[in-house]
Amino acid sequence: MNRLACWLCLAQLSLVRQCGLLLLSIGIPTNCGTMAHSIKKNFLFNSAYQILNVIVPLITTPYLSRTIGATGNGIFTYTQSIANYFVLFAQLGITNYGVREIASCGDNRDKRSETFWNLFAMNLVVGIVVTVVYFVYSLAIGTSQLFIFMIWSLWVIGSVVDVTWLLNGCQEFKIPMVRNFCTRLAGMFFIFAFVHTENDTWAYVFAISAPYFLNALLVWPFVRHYVDYVRPVWHKMLKHLKPNLMLFIPVIATSLYTLLDKVMLGNMAGMEQTGFYDYSEKISKMPMAIITALGAVVLPKMTEVISSGNTQKAKELVSETMWFMQACAMALAFGITAVAPEFVPVFFGAGYETCIPLMRALSMVIPLICATNVIGVQYLVPSHRDRGFTASVLAGALINVLINIFAIPTYGAMGAACATIAAELTVLIVQAWLVRGELPLLQELRDAIPFFLDGFIMLLLIRVISAGFEAMSVPKVASLIGEFLFGAAFYVFFAIAYCRRTNNPQFNKLFPKLSK
Repeated sequence: MNRLACWLCLAQLSLVRQCGLLLLSIGIPTNCGTMAHSIKKNFLFNSAYQILNVIVPLITTPYLSRTIGATGNGIFTYTQSIANYFVLFAQLGITNYGVREIASCGDNRDKRSETFWNLFAMNLVVGIVVTVVYFVYSLAIGTSQLFIFMIWSLWVIGSVVDVTWLLNGCQEFKIPMVRNFCTRLAGMFFIFAFVHTENDTWAYVFAISAPYFLNALLVWPFVRHYVDYVRPVWHKMLKHLKPNLMLFIPVIATSLYTLLDKVMLGNMAGMEQTGFYDYSEKISKMPMAIITALGAVVLPKMTEVISSGNTQKAKELVSETMWFMQACAMALAFGITAVAPEFVPVFFGAGYETCIPLMRALSMVIPLICATNVIGVQYLVPSHRDRGFTASVLAGALINVLINIFAIPTYGAMGAACATIAAELTVLIVQAWLVRGELPLLQELRDAIPFFLDGFIMLLLIRVISAGFEAMSVPKVASLIGEFLFGAAFYVFFAIAYCRRTNNPQFNKLFPKLSK
């Protein structure tokens, strides 16, 4: 096993060279401020990778559900959730804070260089300590998953040296897209090559953690194009510590209802329930990656707009992103709910019927997450409203943990799903209260109602079509494809027709050609 792991590592190192050459070939802008792409262009770059994030699991998950099974996936999910807590502490909230601070520097390369190196030095010190603690923890628990925990260390170490936030702050998404594309494909190759039974769960872990580690290394050849070396100064490092911690707290709080539920499931309901929950969550949230890609590119742009004092432009940007995200979110939520009975047996195979109600429940959080992404990440964070953002996430975390404690022992994975819905709803309510006098939330709600109705009607029609297919003994694969095509066509046609008839301003601005 160890010999095979070494072989995999050598193969991955070979990939570094090939991927590095590809990245160098795409060209590097020399000025962070002037090279910034438009939101639409950055959205396309980021969406390209997010689409890959959707396609790869669609290919690998059916294979994994039939090889490592729910129990093997439960072990993967359980150990990953624990390792991820160390990743969160190693990064110390720098993902959002770093983007905001780099974006605030604008075209000032000297200021950007000083900010970057002091931030990285601060994060490096914290990361080294966290990495040491992780190894001590892994050795101390002495479980049968020790080898798997050791493999996850690649993920922890990668998070320490990952400075993708520098590129995101410079609104450069092309380089990360190409980098992630290469390593993601490599990971998929290793899954099919070396994961064949439940005993190969370790290889699945390696196929996920190693590409992440390589992604972090592949950023560094391009750092010099954006910043010059500036010797970090201790007091300037400490200057960033407090505001960074303010954004770290909501990250930890969010993890309580995105990761802790899986840890609690593993301890309270077993690995099988954890596996069912993880598979359902992956499918429910898989399409949403494309939506949140917009959030990633809006954050540095919103920071730039707010820093310039253009509050009106900031509100317009919030309205546009909220409208677009909810239009997509309603389609995804109702679409997943509609096709779940046919999707689960085709995708996962026999024995995964438990995933049907779980997928339906978890899909309902998609509109909630989209709304909190816009209000929290795209408005409160760039506005330096860190305390309010933190308070909203802490409230959601508290609700999630309390419900999990009482619901998981009785209802297992479904109890965890209900806790997640309640947590996301709590976060949205608190954030809506914080911005009640600043953003036109009632108007945003009214704008979402037509998409809600569109999605609901689509769900009913799909279930009617499904019953017809079943009566005619149509194979489930053909039935699933037919349901998907009909549902997508109906939703898009109704949405465009409604927007054109009502002369919707958001639609006209985002899709001028379709509005004519």
